[in-house]
Amino acid sequence: MEAYLDGREKMIVSRLEESLVRFGEDLGEVNAWGEDVCRRLIAFSRGGKMLRGKLVLLSYNLGGGDPGGEDEAAGAAAALELIHAAFLIHDDIMDQDSSRRGGPSVFTQYQRLGREQKLRAPGHFGQSMGICAGDAALFMAFRILSELKTDAAIRQRLLSLYSRETSRVAIAQMQDVYHSARPEMVDKQDIFRLYVHKTARYTFSLPLMAGAVLAGQGKALVAGLESIGESLGVIFQIKDDELGLFGSEEKIGKPAGSDVREGKKTLYYLYLWQRADEKQKHLLARIIGQQDIDASDLAAVRRLVVELGVREQVAAEVKNLAAETAERIRTCEDLPVPFRTMLLDFLAYNLRRGN
Repeated sequence: MEAYLDGREKMIVSRLEESLVRFGEDLGEVNAWGEDVCRRLIAFSRGGKMLRGKLVLLSYNLGGGDPGGEDEAAGAAAALELIHAAFLIHDDIMDQDSSRRGGPSVFTQYQRLGREQKLRAPGHFGQSMGICAGDAALFMAFRILSELKTDAAIRQRLLSLYSRETSRVAIAQMQDVYHSARPEMVDKQDIFRLYVHKTARYTFSLPLMAGAVLAGQGKALVAGLESIGESLGVIFQIKDDELGLFGSEEKIGKPAGSDVREGKKTLYYLYLWQRADEKQKHLLARIIGQQDIDASDLAAVRRLVVELGVREQVAAEVKNLAAETAERIRTCEDLPVPFRTMLLDFLAYNLRRGN
């Protein structure tokens, strides 16, 4: 399964580069920033794992798509990777993360440019340019979709699907910002709702559905993939939370402890708060949500997560979710056997992340 996914990266990168070079030439007629932003988006996109795009191609192939139409599936995959890039660019501004994918985040690149050229308020300049770059990436992603050489009804179905799911991500992000800004803890239902709509659906449900739609599959299979995708995506996000808490910057490609600094209301944070005594809660309140935490503060949070059994509690939760997801995959009558096998393999891969 991993070999299959890795083998599709070159195809997505090629389609992304072709589109962005072409768009850059077109936008360059406006001003020099047109080519500049496209060049930065190519470099930024190449630094990712391209999971979402690869899932589009996986679903297209396993859904019985015509091999001759795989290039159009690569277009839909490239569009989704560009949407993902836009979300990350905006996320980094909101979270004030100076690095992403092993290099400077896009807004940080523009801040450096502002300082080099001695522009007024280079920090604000960089953030503003980052917002514009993310916006441009979103618009260009939908331009790629609109240009797909596929059946008009399928293209319209894809545009509607991408629009619906990306809009949900934006609204879920607003909830995430609100949760992070308020000191009160939220309940488990709120956390899982955020997991579903901010990450799970556009990371798994959307690409799996998009590939099946391009392959000409009917509503029953697409609906099954939508449900399975949500489950896979929730597990993916919880594992991401684990990596964000315990991983190194080299491993996760952004500053370690970012979720702690931003006060993200994750499952780890919820269970930690429920298990902590008053003295420990006082310590957590002093650290979580503060931008100036250091390595010793992060180490203190990690230590409490382990000592209070939170890591074991979350692991047990993931194990139960994985069992439910595996059963859903096995019992989905509309899934062809090769599709079912690949999704079970991907579930296992998902569980290995961070181990």
